[in-house]
Amino acid sequence: MQTILVASTRRYSGKTGVCSAFVDTLAARGLNVGYFKPYGGMPRDTDGVVSDRDATFINRHLQSPAPEDAVCPVVRTRAFVEDLLAGHAVPGRTEVTVAFARVSEGRDVVVVECPSDLEQGAAAGLCTADLLELLGGRVVLIETADVHEPPDRVVRASSVLGERLAGVLYNRVADADRSLVLGRYVPFLAGRNIRCFGALPHDPLLSSVTVREIADALGGNVLCGGAGIDTPVESFMVGAMGQEKALRFFRRKARKAVVTGGDRADVQMAALETSTVALILTGNMAPSPAVAARADELGVCTLVVDTDTLSAVEQLDTLFGHVRLHGPGKADRMRRMFADNVAVDDLLAACDIPIPPTQG
Repeated sequence: MQTILVASTRRYSGKTGVCSAFVDTLAARGLNVGYFKPYGGMPRDTDGVVSDRDATFINRHLQSPAPEDAVCPVVRTRAFVEDLLAGHAVPGRTEVTVAFARVSEGRDVVVVECPSDLEQGAAAGLCTADLLELLGGRVVLIETADVHEPPDRVVRASSVLGERLAGVLYNRVADADRSLVLGRYVPFLAGRNIRCFGALPHDPLLSSVTVREIADALGGNVLCGGAGIDTPVESFMVGAMGQEKALRFFRRKARKAVVTGGDRADVQMAALETSTVALILTGNMAPSPAVAARADELGVCTLVVDTDTLSAVEQLDTLFGHVRLHGPGKADRMRRMFADNVAVDDLLAACDIPIPPTQG
């Protein structure tokens, strides 16, 4: 049995989406593949079993799912953090080792999703380097390119992980940056014996969330335009300027949510004149009758939240930073992108996995 650890140097690199696509790709080649997330941060309680939401989603879509209580043995709940800081006993390395043995039984390959960055989990003895020591295998590093900086994080990760680093896969690469990543970053890293397996493009749909998810996250009440509550939102913008400037500003993005104060009817009307999916009104203030009527007419969902604009923006930053595979067609879309942009055979060879033929 071979183990592949999918890691990253920073949060929101898209590890979950890559893991899902990688698992599907291996399964399509006839391998019995498992998935394991030793340290999760998105708690989900299902019939008394606390696991990670994304881990549960991926596991349930396997051809032969693992026991649900083993897929993510350590979940970073508030209680876990408090107990850890107080010096109380918390699940850790022993639980991870036992759970991994259950998940890997009978598998050809297990794809392990590591914590959000190389440091996360260190206080519990479960950072990426710790997991590599516990579980063995090779590491595939997922990186997002900052074209204004050299690839410092990848070079540093290589020095930390050593020969166990199979290579790097760039993710969420904008079209405008693709030639730079492939033409400059990849040769630079190759000169330091760091392989690159490809560059996945940025796809706004994969990081989109529905209006319903926004309402749940912010505790918002839908006052009008409720028919659009399951519409995907690709980004959000903050409205805190005059109406004329707001109109020019809001035209820059399509399929967005606009966050603004509940008393800013001028900004709200400007947003409704552009490609807006949802209005998020802060301060627990309902929209004016004119705004409500226009939103209903256009089918724009209007949420009222009992928080200030800054707090709402902070929550939305977290919400939009995480790729959600639960939406219709997202997992299939990610799998197609993976097949089209990743040198899968090279990746498998670097991870010491015999290369089976593509099925069909």
